[in-house]
Amino acid sequence: MKYTDLQIDGLREIINIGGGNAATSISKMVSQKIDMKVPEVKILTYSELYQKILADDVEVYAVISRIIGKYAGAILFIVTNEAVDQLSSLILGNADQQEQQVKLSAISELSNIVSNSFLNAIGKVINAQLISSLPQITNDFFGAIISSAYMAFDNYDEQVMVIRNEFSYSKQKLDASLFLIPEEGVLDKMIESLGI
Repeated sequence: MKYTDLQIDGLREIINIGGGNAATSISKMVSQKIDMKVPEVKILTYSELYQKILADDVEVYAVISRIIGKYAGAILFIVTNEAVDQLSSLILGNADQQEQQVKLSAISELSNIVSNSFLNAIGKVINAQLISSLPQITNDFFGAIISSAYMAFDNYDEQVMVIRNEFSYSKQKLDASLFLIPEEGVLDKMIESLGI
């Protein structure tokens, strides 16, 4: 199914509400002001991800959570290796002195906040509770992570929703991406629920 610009804009507005909620939660956690914008929301096919977002052979960290229930799927929070230290410094203070496992735990916690804020915002609009499983973090090539997420489903959708997050804090900016990989038909139901 092709989506109109109006539908994508409506989706972006909802996602931005989730981004605002996430920024508030993260600000409280790190005791400093965090702004988060969602400059880009795209709905792409599986193959377009590697052409337009990230090559399949780029090594990344991904936090993966399953979405359980009527609107089933998976949500992935993806950051490049370079961004891991930057993100963990934001949460922990001095990332250079932290063990890798502590850094990854901090990234997982941040991802959990962002993912659930977006799911809650979408859930309010479509009048459904979107519940995610406990997050799991992995380090692998982008293509391998996306393929694994797809293989976890019996009926996956060819469409993927890509949300680019832009964190701003202490005159620094950091980009991360969130990927919603829905089971078949879920994305269509979400868009239809917007009434656009």
